[in-house]
Amino acid sequence: MSLLFFIFISFFLLQTPVISDDFSSIKGCFCEGGLIIGKVKKDDKILIDGINQKISDDGYFSYAFGRKYKDSIKLTINKKTKKITIKKKKYKIEIINNLPKNKVSPNKKELEKILFEQKKIKLAKQNTVNKKLFKNNFSIPSKGRISGIFGSQRILNKVPKRPHYGIDIAAPEGTPIFAPSDGNIKLVAKNMFYTGNTIIIDHGLGIISIFAHLSEVLVKEKTFVKKGNIIGKIGKTGRATGPHLHWGVYKSNTPIDPYSLVNFDLN
Repeated sequence: MSLLFFIFISFFLLQTPVISDDFSSIKGCFCEGGLIIGKVKKDDKILIDGINQKISDDGYFSYAFGRKYKDSIKLTINKKTKKITIKKKKYKIEIINNLPKNKVSPNKKELEKILFEQKKIKLAKQNTVNKKLFKNNFSIPSKGRISGIFGSQRILNKVPKRPHYGIDIAAPEGTPIFAPSDGNIKLVAKNMFYTGNTIIIDHGLGIISIFAHLSEVLVKEKTFVKKGNIIGKIGKTGRATGPHLHWGVYKSNTPIDPYSLVNFDLN
């Protein structure tokens, strides 16, 4: 076996995942918390584990892998199928103390407010634009220290809570927040119980960004923003121990690691 052939084979085997040319239009991260996007023909048939995937008006499909996902998927484009391994992640335990008691164990009246706000957020995640509004990879929406990461198991005031579905950026109050990519302002809400002053951007294909704890909101609902436009300022409204931005991303109701939109090619 020649050295050149050995090098070629070694390089080929190190690529993750390995997919044929028929699947080369699919971009993104085949990983827990990841998102994939594919450019296909309108009449193509796309299946993931036998389930038909919706194709957008402009010929894209997208699929998100949750925080915990099985080992592999079977991706079918028309009649060709590939088994693709899903990269696993290890998640940290994040301990946060000194939160107001009611922000961890709310009373009945506060629970009613929370349920009402959750319905508003859930509605904003639905009926998104059925086309791809963003042109390239996302960018980090503000400057600061990363104080919270996606997927970490949270313990608040010694009470285990749901995992953290986003990243936190700690910075002085008033630090500008920029749109990480193009999209429509789907929701602007003030003084939400957990998220405080909140913005949701619809990026199309069922993908939304949520920005929480803002001190100021500088956009209005039903307006379009481009990547890099200022949308608000960092604050500490809602459930927060200090000024920071919580940036969460969802595909429908599936949480996505925002870094999978920043670090992987989506063009």
